[in-house]
Amino acid sequence: MATKPNNKDNVIKYSSLLVLVLQNTSLVLFMRYAMTGNRPKFLKAISVFFAEVFKFIASVILVCLQERSIKTGLAQIYDQFVHHWRDALKVLVPAVVYTIQNFLLYVAVENLPAATYMVTYQLKILTTAVFTVLVLGRKLSIQQWISLFFLFGGVAIVQYGSASEALNSTMPPVLTRTKREVHEQNSILGFIAVLVACCMSGFAGIYFEKILKGSSVSIWIRNIQLALPSIFFALLFAFVKDHNDIFADGGAPAAIWGRMLHGFDWAVWVTIAISAFGGLVVAVVIKFADNILKAFATSFAIVLNCILAYFLFNFRPTMFFVVGASFVIGAVFVYSIYPYRALARGSLRRELKHVGNLISRATHESLVSHYEGAYHCEGDQAAVIGALIGYANHRVTRSRSISPHDGTHPFLVVVMTEALI
Repeated sequence: MATKPNNKDNVIKYSSLLVLVLQNTSLVLFMRYAMTGNRPKFLKAISVFFAEVFKFIASVILVCLQERSIKTGLAQIYDQFVHHWRDALKVLVPAVVYTIQNFLLYVAVENLPAATYMVTYQLKILTTAVFTVLVLGRKLSIQQWISLFFLFGGVAIVQYGSASEALNSTMPPVLTRTKREVHEQNSILGFIAVLVACCMSGFAGIYFEKILKGSSVSIWIRNIQLALPSIFFALLFAFVKDHNDIFADGGAPAAIWGRMLHGFDWAVWVTIAISAFGGLVVAVVIKFADNILKAFATSFAIVLNCILAYFLFNFRPTMFFVVGASFVIGAVFVYSIYPYRALARGSLRRELKHVGNLISRATHESLVSHYEGAYHCEGDQAAVIGALIGYANHRVTRSRSISPHDGTHPFLVVVMTEALI
């Protein structure tokens, strides 16, 4: 049974969501700065590798700070990997899934127009909600489901407008293709790849949330367990994706290392540091909030990024942005003010009204006298009383208002039912 979050948890929850919005916004701005202009091109896959390394180092430091001792912190990390290795292997699942997801996204980017890719990838918002229900057993209200569709639509519209504008501006090569490259794209393969990636994104996020909330292991140790295999997979992916650039003409290890770091200036390193910091913040958000709220935070960051781009990069808001931003902001408010309730008030009233119809064949006084007389009644009255008590107990028990094991007298249930009609 879940415990009610205390004030401290709520402070961490909303503070981490705010920090995540700011982190995502700054990450996009620095990434755009690092990837445009006359700067030398750098290998994006290698930057992902270094982000995982930074996250691993930061998590180790945080464990030591948490234990207030380097020796104790390292001993705890060792204990989790050696003596609790089966538990540590659980985190290998999202690490593998995230690696496959990154590969599929690379396939999707290579085979879909930028606008189509950006819009379709927002389906991860809906897949996250679906896996929240399937894996965690969490329930969402109708209004929350509607808000999620509006969130998907709003982000998709904003991204579509941004991608359309990007085709007429200086952007990374992956977003601007020649006619020959577009002709060689396999749109069906790209569409399937992005759909599978969306499903994997939703599953991996929810699975990691279940791991974080299902044990007392520190979130920083969980981050170490996730980062360690991710470092290996990220480096492997980089070697596969950028093999020709890294191993061009062979060479000594120093030459290979130099090609890996080609184009890494201060802006790239700041981008990597912000990305690694985001990995730490996401763990806190998932621990104290959930993946759906994370999706809202990152979506709101997209809107905030466009607003800041107006001042920093001469971004001109279009009708796409205005409509999409309105959808996102509206979805945030609707999702927050209409949480799921076990039994909505309107449906409870309808069910109680149905119980009242059963009472119509017998007056309240006769019901009291007959029930207190241990069913000393005849014909229809006995049937009505039996049906009413059974129905009321069944319905109220289902709504969890009264437990069947708390000693509540069935007659009290009937009287309470009629009084509420």
